[in-house]
Amino acid sequence: MSEIAYFKQILKDEFFERVELFNQFLCTEDISDVVSAAHYLWRDRIWTPMQTLWTFLIQVLSVGCSCRQAVAHSLVEQAVSGKQAIASPDPSAYCQGRTRLPLSLFKSAVQLVGQRLEETVASAYLWCDRRVWIVDGSSCSMPDTPELRATFGQPDNIKTGCGFPVAKIVTMFSWATGAVRDVAIGVYRSSELILWRQLWGQLQPGDIVLGDRLYCVYSYLSELLQIRCDGVFRLHGGRSRALNFRQGKRLGKNARLQIWTRPIQCPKGISQACWQSLPTTLTVRVIRFATQVPGFRSKTIMVATTLLDPKAYPVEHIAALYRDRWTAELRLRDIKTTLRMDVLRCKSPQMVKKEIYMHFLAYNLIRVLMWQASRIHGRPLHRLSFAGTVQRFEVICPYLLLFSGSQHITVLCKLFLTWIAHDVLPNRPNRVEPRALKRRPKQYDLLNKPRHLMKERRRK
Repeated sequence: MSEIAYFKQILKDEFFERVELFNQFLCTEDISDVVSAAHYLWRDRIWTPMQTLWTFLIQVLSVGCSCRQAVAHSLVEQAVSGKQAIASPDPSAYCQGRTRLPLSLFKSAVQLVGQRLEETVASAYLWCDRRVWIVDGSSCSMPDTPELRATFGQPDNIKTGCGFPVAKIVTMFSWATGAVRDVAIGVYRSSELILWRQLWGQLQPGDIVLGDRLYCVYSYLSELLQIRCDGVFRLHGGRSRALNFRQGKRLGKNARLQIWTRPIQCPKGISQACWQSLPTTLTVRVIRFATQVPGFRSKTIMVATTLLDPKAYPVEHIAALYRDRWTAELRLRDIKTTLRMDVLRCKSPQMVKKEIYMHFLAYNLIRVLMWQASRIHGRPLHRLSFAGTVQRFEVICPYLLLFSGSQHITVLCKLFLTWIAHDVLPNRPNRVEPRALKRRPKQYDLLNKPRHLMKERRRK
């Protein structure tokens, strides 16, 4: 019994605090405050909320890491530290601990790390002395179980048992740090606009929202102005085709000040009362600029913005800002491809949402490491390699825990940040790569019928 009690005390060591590179962005008190606010109670056992969260993070960051492997990783960390401890390697207790943790813990952790990184950067990265948020949507697949299929739904024209449920996500990235400030999760048929509206609690007066043509909607531009924010969105396809660029006040060769009239029909996701409270007209600045880049689909791009002052916000500045909208696609690629969030593994709706939030938390913590390396070594933050940082963290993480509190930890942290700072991606503007696969897939038949029917057919 003494060995078990001693092991419990060992696993109460807070791993985020032992990894000194993270402790100013996420610490024990933060986790305790969130779980207390959710009225979550846990027994004095091995898998505390912080220990469970850390093990989940290791599982997300490791390639193909199962629950069994994640538990083994945590136990090995204790063994290599020279502490004699005995515990069951069975992952069932860890899985139960993940299930019991409140969903608000994962969501709050993502928001907290993103907020603190933004506050740390402060005025180092601003666009025309204002904060910019980039909004974009995506989706991710998950196991084909009846519960997930009923909760999230799947694409149309897919036979039961042949497809996979899909969750839709909308993310708000920081233009300055690249970190995620907040994320909304919905079912497959959710509207991105409605999900985006759930993130507006993170906006402050003076902020600018940057997005593609889907978000260029009269109602949302009006509501952004009501909360003293501005939007920069590509002009919606239907409106751009019907737009007469000769109309409106001329602000230069490629800019016009136009007055839009509120549409008659109330869009989905907005109550009739809210729709009627919006102004009947809206003054918008429409900007047109050409792209002479081989491989780019659009040769002429039209952007609508509520930034009306042509002197404070020149056309060239807004055109360069809109080009940065593509960074949201790159950040989502980091999360879905490098961190492998494109195909989830959990099999209950609540755990699927926790897994999504955990991937975004892992992404934010990696951005924290990149920011520290950028600040210390004077490297451009947005050209540091995300994949390289993840790979190096997987290598050095056990040693950071092993030598925590010793004189070696300072040397390891400096070495680690130096590795990150020297992994600068080459500047490759206007690069064009064909979306084509060279390696052929294996010659297996497609599963175009439910699996049990395929099995019966093969038995015959």
